[in-house]
Amino acid sequence: MGKREMEPISEQPDDRMDLDLASLGSRLGARAIDTMIGAVVFVVLFVIVVNLYELDLGVDDPAEVDIPTGGQLILQWVPVVIWGLYEVPLTYLRGQTAGKMVARIKVIGVDGDAPPVRNSSFMRWGVLAVPAIILPNYGLFISLLIGLWFVLDAKRQGLHDKAARTYVVKAVPFTTS
Repeated sequence: MGKREMEPISEQPDDRMDLDLASLGSRLGARAIDTMIGAVVFVVLFVIVVNLYELDLGVDDPAEVDIPTGGQLILQWVPVVIWGLYEVPLTYLRGQTAGKMVARIKVIGVDGDAPPVRNSSFMRWGVLAVPAIILPNYGLFISLLIGLWFVLDAKRQGLHDKAARTYVVKAVPFTTS
């Protein structure tokens, strides 16, 4: 009698439009919150790398800062891995990251699974993460375009949603009876 469960949607085709899709503002707000969480992690890692490698950041030209390869790898890979460790399990277990919880939206599979299956949760993250991993200079921009695709899509799906066969919908509020 605690929380209200979403009933399964039987044989939902990919073009189903009767879902209560999350709004543009709620999706952007959720991603902004999750990005701030990620930024805090990155700043902490950056401070660790600066101290670990005793970098002198007091130069006039930031291009003059020579970050050793080990530090570059830490700053490139560790945030992406931590992002995956944050996003994939929360999406798989709850259908929501912290940002989505605040925005009251959630991820579901096209078949109505809430939360989506593990492979879909991993695929959503992977489609966004791969450009950031393989193209360190431009990857985040490409990931941003992939993620924002939902703005132009009639079903409000980003390319990562399409690849993972997921939708982002308004979360049904929990009620007690």
